[in-house]
Amino acid sequence: MLAVTLVGCKTTGGLKINTEADIESNSKIEKVDSSALMDSRNIELPGNYDVRAFNRIRISAYIDRLNFEKDALITEIDNGIIAKLLENELARTKRFEVLTRNCDACDYEVAFQAENTRMEGAIEIGNQLNPEFLLQSSISLGSVIKKKSDHNEIVFRSLVTTKIVDPSTGQIIHSFEPIRHNMPAKRFFAIEGKYLGGFDYRKQNELQEAYKEAAQKAIQVLVNRTMDYYPVGGRVTNYRNGRFAIDAGINQGFAIKQPVVLFLSDDGLDIPIASGEVTPKQEGGSGVMYIWKKGDPDAEGVKKKLEAMGKEYLKRNKVYAVSVGTPDSWKF
Repeated sequence: MLAVTLVGCKTTGGLKINTEADIESNSKIEKVDSSALMDSRNIELPGNYDVRAFNRIRISAYIDRLNFEKDALITEIDNGIIAKLLENELARTKRFEVLTRNCDACDYEVAFQAENTRMEGAIEIGNQLNPEFLLQSSISLGSVIKKKSDHNEIVFRSLVTTKIVDPSTGQIIHSFEPIRHNMPAKRFFAIEGKYLGGFDYRKQNELQEAYKEAAQKAIQVLVNRTMDYYPVGGRVTNYRNGRFAIDAGINQGFAIKQPVVLFLSDDGLDIPIASGEVTPKQEGGSGVMYIWKKGDPDAEGVKKKLEAMGKEYLKRNKVYAVSVGTPDSWKF
């Protein structure tokens, strides 16, 4: 299970936000097109998969500080709001058990029960769970004004850098590529520095909402990367006429219908054999096969034995289904 800590720090060197604020340079959300798995050449195992880690990861999210780029329009932003945006996006994936560290209601409830509850089962301080890893990020916010012939434009942008850390040892497990997001330009009109109309950069609430949106867009890309980095899966337990069952569902990390690659695990050797899609239940999933890997003797052998023996073959041989990236139906 995994924990997420966002820690703000100054960006330097190559991590500066691009000065032109070009939306074409935005980090992209990558989704898996299910039709791609209809091509046998794409039936390959995803990176960082591990059958011993096919379970949900326990995480917590913190933002100690948000930094503003030099020359940016500066406003006050509640760090807790940005941390909650991250927590919510991570929790939606079902990949993670998110341990909130930004729950005012939790603090209130503990205090209320301590004051008013006498029955067994009241919340006690110190019963909180601990994370397995930290997802430590820094967030930098910036803005740039562009002067046009008949109007002005302001672009709000964000930069997120992230690493996964083992909280017990301090070891960096993984470092993600920096994520940039530039919002579409907002128009305003001004003459000789006097505001006339359009986006009102003088209002703090307008600035706050613009920066929060820029941060959330980058956070969504980050969540997309974490879904890629932490594939989920389960063991295939039954097979009949191109349909299969696995022993993993929503409670093991599957959120929605998920493209998967099936593979045979034989004494440390994992062999991709087919592609398919899993529809999760709470504690398991039902899948449908797309195609078997063409021209592969292992795939052909498993197919024949499964069609002949079904569940009995799966009792004696280990076949798994592992998720591939973020589904194309996932809504950010």
